[in-house]
Amino acid sequence: MQSRSITKRLKSSSLVKRMQSWSLKKRMTVVSSVILVVAFSLIYFIAKSAYTAASKSRLQESLVAQIYALMAVADEQDGQITLPEIMRNDRLNHVNSGLVAYVLEADGDLVWRSRSSDLFSILPDISQDYSLTELTVWRIESYRMFWIGDTIIWEHEDGTESEYLFLIGEKRTLLTAAVREFKREIMYWLFLTAFILIVVLGFALNISLLPLRNAQRQIELISRGDAERVEGEFPAELAPLTSSINRFIESEINQKKRYRDTLGNLAHSLKTPLAVVKSEIHQLGESAKQVELQKQIERIDDIVKYQLNRSVVTAGQTMKRKSLVEPEVKKIVDALNKVHMSKGLEITYEVAEDCYFPGEQGDLMELVGNLADNACKWANKKINIQVKHSNQNLIIAVEDDGTGIPEEKRALILDRGKRLDQQAEGQGLGLSIVMDIIKTYQGQIRILESQLGGAEFELTIPV
Repeated sequence: MQSRSITKRLKSSSLVKRMQSWSLKKRMTVVSSVILVVAFSLIYFIAKSAYTAASKSRLQESLVAQIYALMAVADEQDGQITLPEIMRNDRLNHVNSGLVAYVLEADGDLVWRSRSSDLFSILPDISQDYSLTELTVWRIESYRMFWIGDTIIWEHEDGTESEYLFLIGEKRTLLTAAVREFKREIMYWLFLTAFILIVVLGFALNISLLPLRNAQRQIELISRGDAERVEGEFPAELAPLTSSINRFIESEINQKKRYRDTLGNLAHSLKTPLAVVKSEIHQLGESAKQVELQKQIERIDDIVKYQLNRSVVTAGQTMKRKSLVEPEVKKIVDALNKVHMSKGLEITYEVAEDCYFPGEQGDLMELVGNLADNACKWANKKINIQVKHSNQNLIIAVEDDGTGIPEEKRALILDRGKRLDQQAEGQGLGLSIVMDIIKTYQGQIRILESQLGGAEFELTIPV
């Protein structure tokens, strides 16, 4: 129970919540850095402790050897032991060498001292527990020193025995300096090793993430409409994911095709009954009732067309397509010139080079065709269609030289254009379809004053 509560607290912590939004690279970098810091910290402390212990052991062995060397050169003269004034170990002959030696009687009286000990005015404390097996740390004056000592029983020539304490000490600062130098060395090499490991890990991380980046690029191509499936070889860990993505894409495409086929069949099925009803109404004569029925039938026909178009537009927008704009605009202009030939309209268009619509060809035809058809209804003579890219948006502008739309009515037209049952007069089904398509593509529509003198409908579609 306690481990579960700890796990819950960890999951609910702010750090864990922030980590959930981190990229894989950031997560692996942070985790690797933490592991390196912990591992190198352990290495540092273990190495420092081991070096300190080894240095103390070497120092102890050296001091023990010095003790035995002192005992070896000790001699007796006039019933008192003596040692040479000049020692073989030159450090004992110089002040500030850091190594000192003493020979004391059991009561603490001085028998002999090395020249190097002239720095000190006091004698070592004989109450300390000196031994050959362990370093004793004791301060003499302002210096902390490591001491090794041994007590011997000396048998004099007259048969009497005396107890003497042989002591040798070394300044602690010498060992501390050596340890400090070792710490600097190991820190240098650890930092150098860490830097090399970070570079190697970064290189390995980039190589490991290459398949993910490849999958990401291919998914971006699919979302832009430049590809229809994820291609290439992927590691075993990613293969199920890419296969699932491809199956999902194929399912979306097939579902959209079935949806369109069903809607097409529905539209075809409704045409014949509506045509029969129109024919029967036409035979009723030119009565007010006949006119009203004809109007309602046309309204039903418009509603069916509108809902079918709306369903096709909103079906399966998961995968984008890319449609070249210029050929479709040319088809629309050619068709409108034929339809409105009697009005003698001058329809021109300007499409930027390599201009693509980020979606289905049919949606592009609906957008440009409906706006251009409305412009033809209201234009006196000129209609102009412009398509270009600007700031990662596709801009479609259709303008005419008609009477225009007053500014106070523009918002009303756009608002009412969203609902077929309240269409703005003169805009009809076309504007409602345009509004739905624009909403699907997360675009915007504006009504402006045309440079030709009439109205301009401007569409902005993110690409």
